[in-house]
Amino acid sequence: MLSAAVRRLRRQEAGFTLIELLVSMFILVTGVAVAFSAMMTTTVKATGRAQELATLQTEVRTAVDQIASDLRQALCNDTTLPVTTAAPSQITFYSPDRLTPFHLRQVSYRVSGGQLQRSFQTSTNTNGPPWTMPGTLGSSWATVINSVTSASPFTYEDAAGAPTTNASLVASANVALTVKPPVGLGGASTTYQTTIALRTDTCA
Repeated sequence: MLSAAVRRLRRQEAGFTLIELLVSMFILVTGVAVAFSAMMTTTVKATGRAQELATLQTEVRTAVDQIASDLRQALCNDTTLPVTTAAPSQITFYSPDRLTPFHLRQVSYRVSGGQLQRSFQTSTNTNGPPWTMPGTLGSSWATVINSVTSASPFTYEDAAGAPTTNASLVASANVALTVKPPVGLGGASTTYQTTIALRTDTCA
């Protein structure tokens, strides 16, 4: 026969009820779900930042290459030199189009309000200089790329390689365009840079 002490110990043996097990499992599953959700949110944000930066890198490379392609072909308009504006935030020049019959374009790029913008007009005549432009350049601007943080992306050199801001002396231009993802995405900025030598820098 069991003693009274042993019987008391047996009566005090405790376990978990079904409800306690269910509550515990619910808390555990909820904690795991919250942790997984936080991890997925962080991963999605990081992926979004990486994709945005990759897109901006592609866009800024394309934009600078477009400037280089236009500027490398710069031509005189009769006695007017190829480059007509050589400012830190804007460059304006004459460049041929790629159409037949041949036209001359006046092209301008500028940085304004965090955007790289482009404006151009095409000559109304095709029979050579002096080329006649139809209106005022800059009446409309098209956005080439957003998120630009460099306010002064253009620098210039003369034929001797010395820095210049005189449009009539420009023989080459350096473009250094910096872009950064929107504030909400975070991420580092990226800069794409190139130097363009004009094929024609005088009208002689």
